[in-house]
Amino acid sequence: MNTSPPRRAFSPPGAVLCSLLVSSTLALAPTALAAGDAAPSEQDPASRITDLGVAMHAPNVRLSDVDVLADGTPVGYLFSDGEPVSFNVVDLRTGELIDTHDMAPYSVAASIDVAEDDTVYLSVRSPNDGTLWRYDPAAGSMTQVATGIAGEQMLRTLDIDGRTLYGTTYPGASVYKMDLDTEEITTFGSIAPESDYAWGLEAHQGQLWAGAGLPAQLYSVDPDTGSTDPIELPTGVPENGGFVQRIETYEDVKVVTHREVDGATAHVHDGSGWVDSLAISGMWHYTEQMADGAFYYLGSDGRPRAYDVGARESAPVDVSGSGIAGEIAGTTRLFLTKLGTEEFPGQTLLGVRTDGRLWRYNLATGHADVILTQAHGAPVTTMSIAEGGDGDVYVGAYLSPGVMARVDVETGEVEQLDGPEQADSIAAHGDRTVVGTYPGAGFHVADHDRPWAWGENPRHLFTLGREETGQDRPRHLISAGDLMAAGTISTYGELGGALTLFDPDTGEHEVHRDVVPDQSVTDLAYIDGVVYGGTTIHGGLDSTPTQDTAELFAWDIEDGLLGSAPVVEGAEVIHSLAVDGQGRLWGMADTGALFEYDTETGDVVRTVETGIVHANTWGTNNELDHNPADGHLYGSAAGQLYRVDPEDASVEVLVSSGVRKSTVAGGDVYYTDQTHVFRYDVTPAPRCDDEVTGAHDGPLAVDEGTTCLDDATVRGPVNVTGGASVVVTGSDLTGPFRVDGAASVTVRDTTVTGPVSVTDSTGPVLLAGNEIDGPLVCHGNAEPPADGGEPNRVSGPARGQCAGLVSD
Repeated sequence: MNTSPPRRAFSPPGAVLCSLLVSSTLALAPTALAAGDAAPSEQDPASRITDLGVAMHAPNVRLSDVDVLADGTPVGYLFSDGEPVSFNVVDLRTGELIDTHDMAPYSVAASIDVAEDDTVYLSVRSPNDGTLWRYDPAAGSMTQVATGIAGEQMLRTLDIDGRTLYGTTYPGASVYKMDLDTEEITTFGSIAPESDYAWGLEAHQGQLWAGAGLPAQLYSVDPDTGSTDPIELPTGVPENGGFVQRIETYEDVKVVTHREVDGATAHVHDGSGWVDSLAISGMWHYTEQMADGAFYYLGSDGRPRAYDVGARESAPVDVSGSGIAGEIAGTTRLFLTKLGTEEFPGQTLLGVRTDGRLWRYNLATGHADVILTQAHGAPVTTMSIAEGGDGDVYVGAYLSPGVMARVDVETGEVEQLDGPEQADSIAAHGDRTVVGTYPGAGFHVADHDRPWAWGENPRHLFTLGREETGQDRPRHLISAGDLMAAGTISTYGELGGALTLFDPDTGEHEVHRDVVPDQSVTDLAYIDGVVYGGTTIHGGLDSTPTQDTAELFAWDIEDGLLGSAPVVEGAEVIHSLAVDGQGRLWGMADTGALFEYDTETGDVVRTVETGIVHANTWGTNNELDHNPADGHLYGSAAGQLYRVDPEDASVEVLVSSGVRKSTVAGGDVYYTDQTHVFRYDVTPAPRCDDEVTGAHDGPLAVDEGTTCLDDATVRGPVNVTGGASVVVTGSDLTGPFRVDGAASVTVRDTTVTGPVSVTDSTGPVLLAGNEIDGPLVCHGNAEPPADGGEPNRVSGPARGQCAGLVSD
């Protein structure tokens, strides 16, 4: 259901605005890592950071091209995205690797085309610097031709006509050309000044067509002067087609692809007008080449079809008996090529898959197979990280071949899983794990009493959809009582994200768009039946903000919108929200302002200028989580991992650079860089001066150093005094357990028969998962005692600071 309820009054008192202007500035603590590192530095003597290794590693072939070299070798040029992206040359007859080039520091392929002399021109991105490269297959050499072409970040499409290369760009929607002999570049400027993308491009026999978006636009471009003439698109395509993504010429017609409109993703133009439409499953799912008057494509059902250009007719290609019918899923590009072997004479239809495999179907003989190429795999770029319903940590990938990862919090082992193309957000709901995916904002739920198998478990619940709801990126997920809540970023060219509430059992959902008009939802928190959301003034790519300041909103699960208001002056994004152990709401803005918000009074209680400024328009790579093990908040922003003490709002930077996302699980903090997973040990293993195991009869006095009781049975009172520390794990204590003035106290999974009192400790106190047959009293401790998310069972009264550490 799609609803947009009326806004209600939500006006924080005037004191709120005053508190924004009178804020304290904190000096940041020494960082734990040196700049650019992702491992312990000399500034971290406790060595609390452990590199758990690469999260995911796989071939990730999303862009490719083919050619037949002068010596007759059929080759495929396969980019494998990752850290770094690699350019691989493979023999299409055998899959063997002929040559490869790692293109650090880039991670994503952008564009490719092959000239008549077999020279390959290509570009890669992330980082985006508009660089053009040339590959010579005879010499195996890769040469940089130019960088920052047209002053642009991305070279979107390349196409070669004779000895001239043409290209389109982002974000200036420009067209340029380069003489291949002199490498002189001419920039024509923007073909669509109101748009970001010039995308589709076709240069053929002196004729140049270029497409743009948003909205979808098509132009004939003079290849000498760059002047443009608009070409009217079919009804509905400009408004709903998003972009003109690809253009190809076949004899007397051009095929122009765009996003789906009325069931069609491509239209056929014969030079005078639009004469046909096709449902092609993706922009790269049709061949540039022809065979016997037809080009080939994958239809909306993912099955091969042939389009007879002269007859303007489409017909299925029957591959049912060939053995490849079930191998076509995951195809990223489709070609016709000549392999020149006995089994594959003449033209062969060839599909390249994300996993680096090729499926081949010979048009003459019907012979087909699947081969694995030797294209290099690489560490996959991380996208998200969160604790799952089973207590382990899950890591999502960015534009992947369909992978995720799971970290065992007990052993630190990393296991690669199958997963979606991109997992934007992950959250636990009870003992289940919910995953939000891009594109289209899909949602999936896993039950951990069954083996992980993407598509079955996690199973698909529903997809919001770009067309259906205008939503695309599930920025954040939280458990909200019996429901899940999702905050999403709107699709390309649109403003207005959404708050979606859904049942993780049935998938029933309500979509509330424009909770804050023309703003997207970046982060969520939940307190007593109310979802709190942070926003960004930005929408999807190629959209223009209409608002100036991000807001915080409150949404009652039963009654709807309570209201919204700005809480940080000048903020474009409220990117992180969290609830501390006392039920207080905290948030951070892109300006670096950390704020505490009183949900009862509507006051911003305090604001701290941390200096951690993050400019990402969607709040990507920012998190804030409460850690019950020590009561602190841990977050990631601007590439840093930081810690907040909610009692005095002090901020300490733990890792100074390279951090993408973070989460809290099992009392520790887990975070990712581009490819690896790290654990920050909040409570590192103690250094025991004395150890007690097995039976101990009589009193036990601890008055100095650290004493560890592990699987111990103590018959007698235990007294900890004088600034000593005690760590008790899995033990059985009979007699009073008294702590007075200790440095630190940890008692886990232990049975105590007798009263327990912890007073005046100067450091952390952790009482987790214990059975206490007697009263529990805590007072005067410098840090509030915590239970690490594992409440204690107490038969007597629980008083003072420990009153909240008891299970119901």
